[in-house]
Amino acid sequence: MLTFYMDETGNRRPDKKPDASREGRDWFGFGGFLIHSDDEPAAKQAHKDFCDEWGVGTPFHITDMLGQYKGFHWLNRKKQAWVDGFWADYALLLCEIKAIGLACVVDRPGYVARGYLEEHGEDSWLLCRTAFDISVERAVKYAKMKGEKLRIVFESDPPFNPIVKGYFRDLKSNGLAFDKDRSSKYQPLEKEVFQEILSTIEYKDKSSKLLQFADSYIYSIARQKYDNRFGLYRHLRDRGCIMNFALDGDADKIRQMGIKYSCF
Repeated sequence: MLTFYMDETGNRRPDKKPDASREGRDWFGFGGFLIHSDDEPAAKQAHKDFCDEWGVGTPFHITDMLGQYKGFHWLNRKKQAWVDGFWADYALLLCEIKAIGLACVVDRPGYVARGYLEEHGEDSWLLCRTAFDISVERAVKYAKMKGEKLRIVFESDPPFNPIVKGYFRDLKSNGLAFDKDRSSKYQPLEKEVFQEILSTIEYKDKSSKLLQFADSYIYSIARQKYDNRFGLYRHLRDRGCIMNFALDGDADKIRQMGIKYSCF
């Protein structure tokens, strides 16, 4: 069994005005990483070992960690050499949990500029449906290639938990609902494949160690499109922990199963 641990980053509403504080990096992304059930215990132990070594007592949250505030405000009191060591060890931790990062990231200004809001009007989807469907379909393709079933675990957001579960049920029952002409180059799966491969979906809160890793994966994948010098992503890329770099350079597989950047 493979599990897709999923988290969100950015604003899911395509009609919301851009946040001035995120000018130049206004994305929505949904994704995280795939991990085999056999590798989960070691990943959880690695999380515990890191927290014990570095004195971390709160759940990992990448924006808090980078900004050195909220549960990670104490990083601001440390000497720079200590902080550098912390980040080097954290990057190593992310790269050693035998995970493969996968996500769909939508550039919100690009989505609006392409006229999708005008085209779909009141029927316009929340960006989380677009990103969820694309990410999960690509994860299903990978699971099928590996001869595995796939379950989904996503981070709880109470108002949206039933909505995301509804996306899952719709995918499993009906397959993708995207325009067939536009999506044909990605060879979309038939609904029968979703029914065969998809297992279950559940949500968990931030205490889930593996969802804490998913938070760092999805943020890194999203940010690199705007900042190709972002260190965490570069470490994951170099260790083959990003789907595009785990497919042996096969261009067809990358197009069908790799990270999807939309509206850039």
